[in-house]
Amino acid sequence: MSTEEHLEQAKRLYHKALEEFQKAKDKNDGTVLRDACGKGWLAAVEATNAIFLKREVKEEELPKTDRGRRYVVYQHLERDLRFIYFSLRESLHIEGYYDSSLGFEEVKSHLDDLGFYIQKVEELKD
Repeated sequence: MSTEEHLEQAKRLYHKALEEFQKAKDKNDGTVLRDACGKGWLAAVEATNAIFLKREVKEEELPKTDRGRRYVVYQHLERDLRFIYFSLRESLHIEGYYDSSLGFEEVKSHLDDLGFYIQKVEELKD
């Protein structure tokens, strides 16, 4: 996939996460809220893959594991993007999806952060 395709996938997943969030809120359903967090995290991963490609990491060298991604994040992302990435990982992936410990307001705030992250990735020069 190209940089643009990873970004488009990130945006699609982000919008799906927002839809899931709204459905979860309307139904007051924690399981659906957890799904929204999962989709949000996948959007962050796709946006991060787009950064890697912009930083000349080859598609076949994109990390497939969380540990590998963490290593490449430290090599290729500047401090502010690294901070957002790890914040999204902790909030959406760990607290939201695995632990299911976030409330609706917290998830909404983290999804807003995800939208900001995707926007910043789009603005990066190739």
